[in-house]
Amino acid sequence: MIRAWVAEGGGVRTAESAEALAAHGRGACVWIDLEGEDEASARRTLEPLAIHPLVLEDMVMEVNRPKVDNYGAYLYLVVHSARWDQDRPLLREIDVVMSERCLVTYHDGSTRSIASAHDVLPRRPELLTRGSGLLLHFILDVLVDHYLPIMDRIAEEVDQLEEQLFRPGQRPLHRRLVRLKRGMSALRRIMGPQRDTMLALTRDEFRAIPAELRPYLRDVYDRLARVSDLLESFRDETASLLELEVAMVSNRLNQVIKRLTVIATIGLPLTVLTSYYGMNFALPEYKWSWGEWYVLGLLALTAVATWWYLRRQRLD
Repeated sequence: MIRAWVAEGGGVRTAESAEALAAHGRGACVWIDLEGEDEASARRTLEPLAIHPLVLEDMVMEVNRPKVDNYGAYLYLVVHSARWDQDRPLLREIDVVMSERCLVTYHDGSTRSIASAHDVLPRRPELLTRGSGLLLHFILDVLVDHYLPIMDRIAEEVDQLEEQLFRPGQRPLHRRLVRLKRGMSALRRIMGPQRDTMLALTRDEFRAIPAELRPYLRDVYDRLARVSDLLESFRDETASLLELEVAMVSNRLNQVIKRLTVIATIGLPLTVLTSYYGMNFALPEYKWSWGEWYVLGLLALTAVATWWYLRRQRLD
C-alpha cells in the first residue's frame, strides 16, 4: 500500500504518489508512506527522488539495526517500534528517508506511530506545511511514547514474580524469569543503538534537521534514555530474582535432605536393636513375662534419645 500527502496552500491533502512527487518538484512538502511494498515497487515509486540504491535496498530489508546515515541532501533513518506480547517484545522496523521538503517512510504492516500521523495530519496540517522535520518529530515522539507502557508492563511483571517467589508452596519460577530476561535482552539490543540514533539527530551536523527542531528531538532522546535506564534496572532485578530463586530452591532441597537424614539417623539404632532381638536363638529377655514391652520401650527410648541428641545439635 502506498499513501501520499501533499502540503500546499496552507493545507494538506491526500494524493497519488506520482502526483505527490510532481508537487514536490514544484516546491511542495510531501509525505510518501510505503507499507509492505517490495523492492521493485519501491524503486519505481521513489525513482524521481534519486535515492541511493543502497538506501532502497536497506529499506526493504528487516535486519537493519537503528541507525542514521547522512547522504547530504537527505538522511536515511532506521528506528524500531515495539509492542509487548506476554514475555517478549514484538519489534517492527520503520525506515525513513528525510529531506527538507520530503519524508518517505517504509514499514511492513501497520505501526501505531505511522497510523497516528495519518490520523492527526488532517487536523494539524502544520506538521507537514512547515517542513518534513515536524512530521518526523511527531512520528518519533509517538514511537517513544509507546515504549513507556512496555516499561510499566515489565515493572508489573517483575513485582508479581518477586511476590510469588516468597509465597509458600510456590512452584519454581525460573522458566518465567528466563523468558522475561530473554525478552528484555531482545529489547535492549534495539534500545542501545536507537538511543544513539536519537542522540545523533540532536546534533547540528545534519542539514535536513532544522535548528529549531533539535530541542524537541532532545526531549525525545531524554525519554528514550529514561526507557533505556529502566530496562537496565529491570535486567539487574530479573537477574537477582533468578539467582534468588535458584538459591531458594537449593535451600528447600537442603531442608528436605536434612529431614530425611534425621529420619534415617533415628531409624538406624532401631534397626540395630530389631536385628539383635530378631536373631534365631533364645535371649534372656524372651523368658520375661513383660519382655515384649521391654523391647518396645527400649526401641521408643532409643528413638527419643536419638531425637533429643539431634535436637541439641540443632540438626532437625
